[in-house]
Amino acid sequence: MKIRNIILLLLFPVFLYSQIDSIDIIVKSQMADQNIIGLSLAIVKNGETLVEKGYGLANAEHNVEVQSKTVFRLASISKQFFATAIMKLVQDGKLTLDDDMHTFFQKAPETWKPIQIKHLLSHTSGLVREAPGYDNFKMQSDLSIIKSAYDLPLNFPTGEKYQYCNLGYFMLAEIITQVSGMPWQDYISKELFTPAGMTNTVMTDFYPVIPNRASGYVFNNGKWINAEAMIGVRPSGGFLSTTTDMIKWDKVLRDKNIILSKKNWELLWTPFIKTSTEADSKSYYGFGWITDEYKGHKLIGHGGSNTGFRTQYSRFVDDKLSIIVLTNTNGANPNMIVNKLADYLLKF
Repeated sequence: MKIRNIILLLLFPVFLYSQIDSIDIIVKSQMADQNIIGLSLAIVKNGETLVEKGYGLANAEHNVEVQSKTVFRLASISKQFFATAIMKLVQDGKLTLDDDMHTFFQKAPETWKPIQIKHLLSHTSGLVREAPGYDNFKMQSDLSIIKSAYDLPLNFPTGEKYQYCNLGYFMLAEIITQVSGMPWQDYISKELFTPAGMTNTVMTDFYPVIPNRASGYVFNNGKWINAEAMIGVRPSGGFLSTTTDMIKWDKVLRDKNIILSKKNWELLWTPFIKTSTEADSKSYYGFGWITDEYKGHKLIGHGGSNTGFRTQYSRFVDDKLSIIVLTNTNGANPNMIVNKLADYLLKF
C-alpha cells in the first residue's frame, strides 16, 4: 500500500500537467474557431484552483497579453451581485421579496403595483426588456431611466411567464440605494466584495482609469476593430472584474458561510420560473442565476454580453467544478468553451 501511494504521488504532477496541456489545447482551438482576441480562464475543482491564466491579448494595439489580473466587463454575470445584495437586505429585515413597486416608485403606473421584488429578480415582471430612455453612451440616473418606462404597457401579466428584463435590475439597483441609504455601488462593495476579499471588482463608467482593463473588440469583415465604449453605468451588467476575484467569489458561494445564511444562498439558486416552453427543457431562472442540467450534471450559472465582451460563469455543483470564461470579443461564445472544458474535466 505504501509503495502504491508513493507511485501515485509521483505520477500526480505528470497527470496534472497533462490535464493543463489538454485544457490549453481546448481553449486555443476554440479561440481560433471563434476569432477571440483575448480570454481569461479560471477553473476550480474540489475547492482548489486548477487553472488561472490568460490567453491572447487584452489590448491588440499595444500587444498587451491577458493575465489573470486583467480586468474584463462581466456583463450580466453582474446580476448575481444585485440578487445577493437584495437577499442581504431581506435577511437583515429591511425588505421582503413580496414588497411591491409602489413601495419604492410611488408615481409608477397602477399596472406596476402587482410587480414584486421576486418578479424583478426572476424576469417575470412583464416589463419591457430595456427602458426606452436608456442610452449606453450617456451618463444617466437610474431613476430617470426607470421613469422612461412608466407609460409603456406590460408585455404580459406579472408572474405569468419568463422574459429577460434588464430594466428590472435597474429597479433593483434603485431599491438597494433607497433601502440601504447609500449608493448601490457602495453597498455592494461594502457588503459583498469586501467580505469576499474582491479588491479588483468595481462598477464604473468608462472614464476612470482602471489598471489592467481589457479593451473590447468586434471581429468584422475578417478583421478586429475596436468596440464602441459603453459610457454609462449599467446596473444590469456593468461590473468589471478579474478571474482572480471571481475565484474568491466562487469560494464564498461554495462555502455559504458569509454574507448570507446557507438557506438564503440556496434560495437564490432555487428554480422559480422555466425559461423555455420546450417540454424537455430543464432550464429555470432563480434569482440572478440560471439553473439547468448539462448531460445529466446539475448546473448553476449565468452568461453575459456587453459591447466587445462575452462572459460565462458555470458551476457544476454536484461535481464541485466551476469554470469562468471572460472574453473581450463581440460574438464569442464562452458557453461553448465551458461545455468543451466540462466534457473533458467531468470524465475525471
